[in-house]
Amino acid sequence: MALNRGIPLVALLLSVAACSSAGGGKPTSSLPSAHAGFGGPSAAPVVVTDVGEVFFRTPSKNIFCDLSASAVRCDIVRKTWSPPTKPSTCELDWGNGMYIQGGKAGFTCTGDTLIGSASQTLEYGHADRSGSVRCTSESAGLTCVDEKTGRGFLLAVARFSLF
Repeated sequence: MALNRGIPLVALLLSVAACSSAGGGKPTSSLPSAHAGFGGPSAAPVVVTDVGEVFFRTPSKNIFCDLSASAVRCDIVRKTWSPPTKPSTCELDWGNGMYIQGGKAGFTCTGDTLIGSASQTLEYGHADRSGSVRCTSESAGLTCVDEKTGRGFLLAVARFSLF
């Protein structure tokens, strides 16, 4: 009798196991982790390319950058956040992008734009490096960092950060 009570339990366990391994143990989605680029696990290793100077855009065509010898400037088209208060020293357009230069990171104060200037796309899961500055494109945003100083920024539609 004890054997008969165990049969439904075994059948249940086998059906749960079959459902949880849909696809024979292979991932059911090839999308990158929602934490990619934000300190969490990444779906795949980032492919890094060393470049001299490059104008690039993200696959979403929302961020355009000029990366050159240890400096980068990126402008963003659409954002749902607001930059900090405009400093009195800025007489031009404030906070439409971010930069790294001289080992420091900050918001741009410019009278021009990089929007539309790039035809090359930095695909998700890829990074370009010029000198000590590396920019990594992921579906959750673009992260640029000066590898010598550790200073940099994260730029995305819904958020930004300076570090």
